[in-house]
Amino acid sequence: MRRKILNRLSVKVFLITFLMQIIAGGLIVSVLYMRTPDTYLSTREETYLKVFSLVNRLSEVTEEEGGPIIDNFIRETGIDLVLYDADESTATKKVFVESTAKLVLKTPEEVRLRTEEKGTSQESGSFTFWYKSPEKYWASDVKARYELEYFYTESKSNVMPLSIRRSLPLMVLVIAGVSLICSIIYTLLFAKPVMKISEVSRSMAKMDFSQKCKTSRGDEIGDLARDLNTMADALDEKMKSLETKNDELQSEVTRRKELESQKDMFFSAASHELKTPVTVLEGQIRGMIEGVGPYSDHDEYLPKTLGTVKRMESLINEILMASRMQSGQEIKTSRIDMVQLLEEKMEEFEELYSPRGIKMELSFENDLIFEGNREFTSLAIGAFLSNAAFYSQEGATVTVDAKKENEQILVTVRNTDAHIDEEDLPHLFEPFYRTDKSRSRRSGGSGLGLYLAKLILEKQNGTCRMQNDGNDVLATIEIPAVKEEK
Repeated sequence: MRRKILNRLSVKVFLITFLMQIIAGGLIVSVLYMRTPDTYLSTREETYLKVFSLVNRLSEVTEEEGGPIIDNFIRETGIDLVLYDADESTATKKVFVESTAKLVLKTPEEVRLRTEEKGTSQESGSFTFWYKSPEKYWASDVKARYELEYFYTESKSNVMPLSIRRSLPLMVLVIAGVSLICSIIYTLLFAKPVMKISEVSRSMAKMDFSQKCKTSRGDEIGDLARDLNTMADALDEKMKSLETKNDELQSEVTRRKELESQKDMFFSAASHELKTPVTVLEGQIRGMIEGVGPYSDHDEYLPKTLGTVKRMESLINEILMASRMQSGQEIKTSRIDMVQLLEEKMEEFEELYSPRGIKMELSFENDLIFEGNREFTSLAIGAFLSNAAFYSQEGATVTVDAKKENEQILVTVRNTDAHIDEEDLPHLFEPFYRTDKSRSRRSGGSGLGLYLAKLILEKQNGTCRMQNDGNDVLATIEIPAVKEEK
């Protein structure tokens, strides 16, 4: 845990800054101590100031209070003191005073011994002072006057080292305090924004690009924060783009799988559809070759065999067209008039509708132009028209309506008095699906008509659908119209 804390950048910055400030302060004090020129203070001056301060203090207390003060002064300074009666009549006689102070020199003999002990370096001085008078003497002018003589040994001391030693505790506190404040400020200025940048980068590592480094700094840290924000925005855009592409890729993969599945189903159904006519054709040819029973009459069975071959050829062509539509190959397109195409197809199907008494009606708007392949679109429309013919009652009416709606050409084919079972509606555009197999076989339908129609229209960005509409069946075709040039 301790190692983890010490590895934090903010802790390192704080400790390094604090120690550097302490070291710098120590170096400054050391240089001042060693390199400052000697400045000496004479003992005479120092002693004078001390004794002067003592005299001032004694003048503020009574004689009884002064004794202990004088004793404390002697103990602390080592300066010897003598008290004389300084009355005018005795000033020249140096009369000793019986003081309450116990450590003063009290006799001429003590003074002589003190002088001889200190030798020639012995110095002295004196002050005259008055003790503070007791309250009972306030009204009187009589005051006791004393002479304070002091003895000291003359010497000199360097002022600067002495001053530094005396002020060292305060200097240590000041240096430590300043170092602490500077370290905190430096840590906040440097380590805190780096910690924020680290937090944002961790969010980016978790693919969260919403957090940003909010800073107005103009230094390198500010540049780094802004660069990180720019990188986060770029990565966010890139990730969104990749997600979109991934979604598109997934959709494409799903679509491809569906197409592969549809192809497998289609070719499985196609093989099944081709198997029956091939088997019939093989039986007919083998019977004619071997002259078995009725097959010996070639004139009768050769046309039937040819009809079987034609059905196979038609089915194979439809299978090839379906494969082409599914392969993604481009088809040749041109501008086509939908009304003209509908008129041609309805005229073509007249022979199919007339024998059953089915009426055809066409209503349309003008200028229904679209971009597509004429041959393929004709096949798609033909699938819906033939489907309407095969699944309409005799005497029914097939109404074809064409108009433009929301930039789309809308073609509807309605055959009256018809109905498709609800269970068959979702499967109408599946390959080889028949709602009435007997009728489809009789009509020669392969079951690929509507399936091919849907592929062709989707290839041209169109759609189609079939539904029950009351008592009618309604087929709807939509294909983009060519935009008019302004």
